[in-house]
Amino acid sequence: MEDNKNLEGQVQQNQEPENKPEEHEMTLEEAQTLLAQERAKNAKLQNDYNKTSSEAANYRKQLKAKQTAEEQEAEAKREAEEAKERHTKELEEKLAKIDAQKRYMAIGMSEEMAEEAATAELAGESDKVTELYKKFNNASIKAAQAEWQKSRPPVNAGQGEDGKEDPFLKGFNG
Repeated sequence: MEDNKNLEGQVQQNQEPENKPEEHEMTLEEAQTLLAQERAKNAKLQNDYNKTSSEAANYRKQLKAKQTAEEQEAEAKREAEEAKERHTKELEEKLAKIDAQKRYMAIGMSEEMAEEAATAELAGESDKVTELYKKFNNASIKAAQAEWQKSRPPVNAGQGEDGKEDPFLKGFNG
């Protein structure tokens, strides 16, 4: 019980206001001085903030300008590389066309037909290549037949040199 009374006494003491020294009331001059000091601090902080912000903006501009220059340099390098690749590809295509044209000329095609066949081959037009090869083959066969006809001896029809009719043929002709 005694403990309870002590606790109640402490609670009452805690609820009573403590004796504090008297608060000092500010005079008008002190308040104005304090306000001026706070305004000076605020102005200094604002100036520091503005200075830092402008420096950051300048750094951003410099970075952006630098990136732009780097990007322009990268773009120029990329364009030069693309031009080089295009030129290399064109040269490779020309070389492949010349090789194909030589192959077709080696089998006997005319230069124009060989060029046309090589172009079609590189374009992937196998039907046109086949058509040109058939055309070449038919022309070769006709040329070979014409050559053979020229080199062939005259055909004997069974007529003698004296102009008389052959009795064998006379029996058929009646």
